[in-house]
Parts: sequence; structure tokens; C-alpha cells
Amino acid sequence: MSCLAARDSAVEQIRAGMLPLFPKMTVEAHPGVFTEQTIRRDAQRTPAILTSPVRAEDGTYRNGLTFVSRVLYRASAEDRLYDGALKIISALIPVIRKAEFNAYTKDTAIDAECLYTGALDAINVTLWAVKWETVLGDRAFIKEIPDDLGELEYVRGTAAVGVGSRA
Repeated sequence: MSCLAARDSAVEQIRAGMLPLFPKMTVEAHPGVFTEQTIRRDAQRTPAILTSPVRAEDGTYRNGLTFVSRVLYRASAEDRLYDGALKIISALIPVIRKAEFNAYTKDTAIDAECLYTGALDAINVTLWAVKWETVLGDRAFIKEIPDDLGELEYVRGTAAVGVGSRA
């Protein structure tokens, strides 16, 4: 599975888990880093969960993708403490934990951080970052899996994850 396919799968699973609870929620992929200008633009579609892969690791002993789902929430006159954002975060974490990534397995650590600032409050918006890592099978980023697995002397146990599908 490619990084693109993993991102799309994550977005679809978040959408499927969140829209029954929050039917007016915007759930989309996002290219990555926010600026004040992009937050102002994206805040027009709140509440929103915007997900992007932010790190890919192709290591000797471990491969993984790190994702961040940013939750944008615009407060109403009755919700000046952004309680609605806390409700979204409380629902999003279990959705991420339950998500399936085919041959992928997730670490159990999910980190949610409030990025509230006075500048965001001035435009009546709060922003949360929910970060999690998906651990990939060994050599997950190999573009071509050899037909003769004997060529891969290091294939053991979970190293065979993803064999049979060519990316």
C-alpha cells in the first residue's frame, strides 16, 4: 500500500466513523502545514477534520507513517469554551483506534494537543492536532516484491506483510 493509499484509507475511515455522529462535519485530506491564512480559509468549513501524513519512516528495523488529523472548530455565542471541539476529539480518538489499514498495524499511542491561541480566538476558531503512527510491515516501501521470495533472506514473520500486492 502506498502512502497515498494509506492517507486515503485513513480519511475514508475517519469520515465513516465521524459523519454519523456529526453529519455536517467536513472530513478531508489536507496537504500538511497550516498558516494563519489557510486556517482562516479552512475555518469557513467548520467543524472540520483535515488529515495528512506528516512523516514517512523507511528504517532498518521499522517502517511507518505518522498522520495528523487537525480538528478545526468555530465557536458559537453559546460555546465560547469550544466544548464542541472537545466532543469531536472525544469521538475521533476511538475512530482512529478502531481504523483498519489492511496489512498495517497501528501503535496504540494517539496524541491530541490543543493548539488554541489568542490569534485563533480572535477569528473565533480553535485548532486541535490529533497525531498517530501507523507501523508498516518490514520493507513496506519496496516498489517491487520479487517473485522468488528466496531472494529476500531477511523475510521473517511480519516481514512478509504486503506480499502479493505490487505497489
